[in-house]
Amino acid sequence: MNVKSRVLIAAALVTAALAPIPSFAADQTSIGKPLSKQAVLSMLTCKLDTKKSKVGDPVTAKTLNPLRLNDGTVLPRGTILTGKVTQVQPKSSGGATLAVLIDRMQAKGADPAAVRGYIAAVAPAPSLADTGGSTKDLPMGSGGDPGGRIAAMTGTSIQDGNQLLPPIAPGSALRGVVLNPVPAADGSTVLQATDKEIKLENGTRLEIGLVAAN
Repeated sequence: MNVKSRVLIAAALVTAALAPIPSFAADQTSIGKPLSKQAVLSMLTCKLDTKKSKVGDPVTAKTLNPLRLNDGTVLPRGTILTGKVTQVQPKSSGGATLAVLIDRMQAKGADPAAVRGYIAAVAPAPSLADTGGSTKDLPMGSGGDPGGRIAAMTGTSIQDGNQLLPPIAPGSALRGVVLNPVPAADGSTVLQATDKEIKLENGTRLEIGLVAAN
């Protein structure tokens, strides 16, 4: 890779790191009152695959950044979000579809609470592969991300365990996978692909907008 290409890639990564966290302007008449004006960066803690997953399979994620709610309280990093698969269709059926409903959250030391979580963005776990680096043998840092990976990609320091991790762009950053911005009738978030199976690995990043359960 020549010097010019490396400079362009580095500039793109820094721009992404400095981008604002996606706002979450939910339609209050259809999906409830938003609990926050912003979506929260989260990490999937399970694996989902349109070739293997089934309707009813559990979905789990945890927040990687704290989230200030509209009432002034702060949802801490590490809050657990849970739900289930509500629709799954493999590619062999004419096109892959995966629908996920997030309906509960639990902060450490608190009781579980009913909620609705809408996925505003999805992206694979950070990797240095595209910049010519390697993720092999990197030490593990806070939030399950290898220490130094975020810093190497974006120039953002992660020495402080409370450092905010950079947001991801709205929509889907998974190649060939489309994120439907309109929730399904039951409140599920729908992902679709026409020529491949949809695979969400453990560590997949999600920006999740939270609204009150109806």
